[in-house]
Amino acid sequence: MKTSAILSLVVAIPLVSAVNITVSVGKDETTGKKGLGFAPSYIYPNIGDLILFEFESGSHSVVESSFATPCTPNGRFDSRVQTVPDSTDIGAPGLPTVQYYVNSTDTLWFSDQAGNNCKQGAVFIVNPTATQTAAQFKANAIATALPTNTTSSPHHNASTSIQTPSGLGLTAVICRSFCNDVCDKTCFYVNLSQKYPDGST
Repeated sequence: MKTSAILSLVVAIPLVSAVNITVSVGKDETTGKKGLGFAPSYIYPNIGDLILFEFESGSHSVVESSFATPCTPNGRFDSRVQTVPDSTDIGAPGLPTVQYYVNSTDTLWFSDQAGNNCKQGAVFIVNPTATQTAAQFKANAIATALPTNTTSSPHHNASTSIQTPSGLGLTAVICRSFCNDVCDKTCFYVNLSQKYPDGST
């Protein structure tokens, strides 16, 4: 009796089978046409599922990164750049694919780091959260392309200073300072007592 009850319980528990989830790389998820990004741009898979990254026309890659630095590889998953002729239709047979096995429920961050795709917002998330959303991750990626504030040395015209060092008689030291990105100063000696052909000094 006890054995049959256990068997009934086992039969009653549904088995969750792993599924293959296709994610297109180089496809606009809003239009379904060739474009920048991933379609879909985020998913919530189960442990044991297999993500099939399918590469559309152009040059694309799938590289694991982090929420704070979307366009910097973290050294884990890297599909390498996959290049497909531009004339290839969306979803055409024989497109290159790279598999990723889901073995946890952790949040994972990926980006397309071929060319400048990541800096234009080509990112993909596994299990985004309420505090680290897909929209925020995309914004972080685009922000990496913005110029940073830098302070450069002001540009100055060349300046000249004349000094007469003691002990050198009528010899002057003429220094010229040139400032572009880096300031430099050149000095040379001039004998002020030298006479010119017309008798002047």
